Amino acid sequence: MIITKLQAHHLREIPIQSPPYRDLPDRTRALLVEVTTDDGLTGWAPAGYAHKSIVSFINTYVAELVVGEDPLRRARIQNKLQANLTRRHLGATLTNVLATLDVALWDIKGQYTGQSVHTLIGGAHDRIPVYITHGAAYDNAPVYSVEELAREAKLLVEQGNTHIKNVVGRQAVPDPEDDYVRMAAIREAVGPDISLAMDGNCRMTLPQAIRLCRLTEELNISFLEEPILDNEPDLLRQLRAHTAIPIAAGANHRFSARDLLMSAAVDIIQPNVCNDAGYTAGIAIAEMAEAFNVPLGHGNGSGPHNVALQAGVRNGKIVEYHFHKWMAYNAIFESVPQPENGFLTPSAEPGTGLRPRDGLITEYRVSE
Repeated sequence: MIITKLQAHHLREIPIQSPPYRDLPDRTRALLVEVTTDDGLTGWAPAGYAHKSIVSFINTYVAELVVGEDPLRRARIQNKLQANLTRRHLGATLTNVLATLDVALWDIKGQYTGQSVHTLIGGAHDRIPVYITHGAAYDNAPVYSVEELAREAKLLVEQGNTHIKNVVGRQAVPDPEDDYVRMAAIREAVGPDISLAMDGNCRMTLPQAIRLCRLTEELNISFLEEPILDNEPDLLRQLRAHTAIPIAAGANHRFSARDLLMSAAVDIIQPNVCNDAGYTAGIAIAEMAEAFNVPLGHGNGSGPHNVALQAGVRNGKIVEYHFHKWMAYNAIFESVPQPENGFLTPSAEPGTGLRPRDGLITEYRVSE
C-alpha cells in the first residue's frame, strides 16, 4: 500500500449553529487534509490552524515528499519530512503539518486494520469526562457581559453538561479582579456541584496569575489552563507553589512537554493531536507523563479527534468541547461524538470515524 495523493483543502463560510442567545458567529472556516492510498483508503484530519499558508505548504512542498510512501510507516514519513523541511526555518508550521498528517495516517491504519484509533492506542477507557468551553466572542463581536456568561453557563448545565470552562485574562491588560467577578457570577448561576475551570490563554504575568488564583480559590476551580505568557516552565512552577488550583498546560506551548514535566510546572499536561502532537507524539507524551504521575487533559477545542487519545491511554483525564469548535465539527463531519451527562464516548468506527459531510469540500473550498 502506498500514498497516491496528499491534498489540503481550505474551506470558508461553513454555516454553524451560533452560541446560545447570540446570532454570531454563524460561520466557520477549516483546513482539511486528505491522504489517499492505492488501496482506496482515505485518511482525513483537520489542521489546528486554518491558514492559507499551510494549505500552500502542504500542497506545494509536503505532497511531493509523501506521495509514494507507505502510510503505515509513519516514523519513516516524519523522518523524511524533518530531514527536508527543518524546524529551524519552519517552526510551528512544520509542527502543525506533522501533527495533521499523523492523524490522517492513523485514520488510514484504523481503516486498514478495521479498528478504531481509540482501540489501536490502547482502549483504556470506554468513555472520558468532557468539559464545555463557552463565552468566547469571535469575529469582532462584543465581549460577553457578566450576565451573558452566567445565563449561557446555566443553559449549558441545564442541557446536561457537568463541567464548564471560561476564558480569563482577555482584557487589554489582564484584570484578576474583573475575572473574579465574572467567574463568581458563573459559579452562582451553575451551583456548587458543577466543575468550573478557567483558561488564561497564555496572557498573564506571574503576579497577575497569583492574584487571580488567590481570588478564585474560594470558587472551587477544577483547573487553570495556561495562565502564564509562553507557558514558561519556571514561572508555572512558581505559580503552583502559590495555589491549590491545579495548573494545566501544553495545548499551545512554546516549551516542550518534557520541559513542563521536568520543571514540575503542571498538574495536568495537555497535548493536542491536531495542533502539535498527532497521536504518535501524544502517546509518547502520555507515557512520559505517567512516569511523573501526571494525568493528561486536553485543550484547544478539537475534542472529537482528541478523545481517541484521552480515552486510549491509561492516564487520560478529560477532553475539551469548545462550543464554537464543537459546532464547527458538527457542521464539517458526519457522526461526531456528542457529550452526554458529562462524558464522551469515542468512536468505535475504523480509524477516527470522522468523515467530511458529502458535498462540503466542493461547496466551501477556497481556490488558492
